[in-house]
Amino acid sequence: MRDGIRYPLVDGIPSFIIPGPEPAALPGCALSLVIPALNEAQSLDRVLPELKNALAALGPTSEIIVVDGGSHDGTQQIVRKHEVRFITQTLPGFGGAYRAGFERARGEYVLTLDADGSHDPAFVKDLWEARGEGDVVIASRYVEGGTAEMPAWRLALSRILNTTFGRGLSLPVHDLSSGFRLYRRAVLRELELKATDFDVLEEILIRALAAGYRVYEVPFRYRARLAGRSHARLFKFAISYLRTFVAMWRLRNSIASSDYDARAYDSVIPLQRSWQRGRYQVITRLAGGFHQVLDVGCGSSRILGSNPAMIGLDIQLHKLRYSARYGNALVHGSIFELPFADGSFDCVICSEVIEHIPAQEKPFDELSRVLKTGGRLILGTPDYDRWRWRALEWLYGRLSPGGYADEHITHYSQANLGPYLQGKGFAIDGIVYVGGSEMIFSLKKLGPMVSPVSARPVRTALRGGRAGQAA
Repeated sequence: MRDGIRYPLVDGIPSFIIPGPEPAALPGCALSLVIPALNEAQSLDRVLPELKNALAALGPTSEIIVVDGGSHDGTQQIVRKHEVRFITQTLPGFGGAYRAGFERARGEYVLTLDADGSHDPAFVKDLWEARGEGDVVIASRYVEGGTAEMPAWRLALSRILNTTFGRGLSLPVHDLSSGFRLYRRAVLRELELKATDFDVLEEILIRALAAGYRVYEVPFRYRARLAGRSHARLFKFAISYLRTFVAMWRLRNSIASSDYDARAYDSVIPLQRSWQRGRYQVITRLAGGFHQVLDVGCGSSRILGSNPAMIGLDIQLHKLRYSARYGNALVHGSIFELPFADGSFDCVICSEVIEHIPAQEKPFDELSRVLKTGGRLILGTPDYDRWRWRALEWLYGRLSPGGYADEHITHYSQANLGPYLQGKGFAIDGIVYVGGSEMIFSLKKLGPMVSPVSARPVRTALRGGRAGQAA
């Protein structure tokens, strides 16, 4: 509640973006099992009874959905015999089966497994019990304690695929191609899937990670299929995986990825790595010693995790989901209307934010309002008067399309921003540059009517603005 208005908790984070009640509980059952099948009648005749027994012992309300891809071996009759749901997919391939099953599932959680018996039904219990550890839980062959019974050539291909995707896309997951998984259904509703083949398995994980969701792996013993043969076709398999790798590489290296800021700290690009670490050192030093600290536009930056008492605020919910790993209090809100009382903080950080929003008085007024008199505002933004920054941004925009360079819509300069901030009632304690281009102001909030500089319109703070113009 705030000002008599109820706001929701979204993924455990108070959201002040859109007022409204808590999301309604999902109708139906607690757990949906989705099983893609293509000519797997013989295996399903053994797997389905085992699954029903495992679910009965587990306890939660549940359903089993078999998604058929056009079988002609009596699969439909076997499904009816065991009295589970049967649906026919409309989109092609393994990915099409998944998408059909996800759309029809009623459970709060969705568990996927193969129809061929390679996934032990008894292991459903292990995945269910681990549901609190992650938003996606994987039965993993490649973490300690996991094993895989498969031909040597398949094991080699699986290892190569997982290593290529894992290292090439900096993914914190060992087994990306396991189809034995448990999902929170809320995660699946958010993902816009494109893949139609087995590469949907990697796409789901990568999009879930990009959205800030947690992935957890449980050691698992993968066994040989009960009957029949694999439906994977090597050439088609390779083409679809290559296409997905390229699309996911673009996603992982764009600001749309929840951990973009956090990963930049350890970037393989020396300039990006040193820049991120330089910013971290300057801001954490300036914020040291303060006990009530707000980081406005925190993103997934490690700055937030440097102080457990710091509160992080961002308008991008997926960044906050990732930042939950740091253990700080988080708020989903906007710099244009900070959901805090006047004078709530003795230090406010606003790093690399103001260049992403239009030049307006409101954000600066809000930063000042929630800061105590005598408190410190740490404000960072590029100095567009410096040719080095303009050259770097031009180069960065071409080498990394989708990065932050495309979002810098407002250009400030030290010569103009400094006097503007003084006119807003701040004293400049110091200015530190990162990379000789990004200026970080250390500002002290003065009492009312103390500033010796007259107020100015925000337009005068911009590069090329008229610094001498008064309000």
